[in-house]
Amino acid sequence: MPRRAYRPASERKAEIIAAAQAEFIRVNFAGARTRDIAEAAGVNQATLFKHFPTKEALFEAAVMRPLVEAMQGMQGRVEIYEQAETAAAMGEMAEASTIRHLEDMERVLPLLATALFSDAQLGRRLFREQLEPLIRERGAVLRSLAKDGLDPEFLGLASFGMLFAVAMQRWFSGRDDNLAPVAAQFNRLFTGGFAREKS
Repeated sequence: MPRRAYRPASERKAEIIAAAQAEFIRVNFAGARTRDIAEAAGVNQATLFKHFPTKEALFEAAVMRPLVEAMQGMQGRVEIYEQAETAAAMGEMAEASTIRHLEDMERVLPLLATALFSDAQLGRRLFREQLEPLIRERGAVLRSLAKDGLDPEFLGLASFGMLFAVAMQRWFSGRDDNLAPVAAQFNRLFTGGFAREKS
């Protein structure tokens, strides 16, 4: 049997994560076997378990961490948005950020679906412990921008839900067209609402 080429630990870890993501998407959490993930990554199980002691730890690194990273990073931009004098100006300022959030959601959607829906008990726990705090945090960030009477936690949930729905529609329909018009509609709806103003 030929010896495997040496690869730095960071490279092996990244390859294990990539293989795990593909396997979790393919057969869900319960069906994924660490032996198959190790083989797909070109490592043995001992190496896999050196980096990730349990399948749960591997799932956390391969599925939940990318999702968490995709949802973080809004806080620093709020101060910029607060400088906008109109909802339309705020939407324009937010367009690049919204495109990035939509791209991130599209990227993690298969992982998110796996995390939440492949095992009901695991999905419930992951939502409560990982995802729901991020949604609340997103709402807290939006608090200073929100109209009086709007619940920031609901805004965080609505924002997440809209991103999720757009990503799901594009993923299942195979669309990969320009996200800029979608981001503009998202921001227009989110900053100004959808109801027509009465004359």
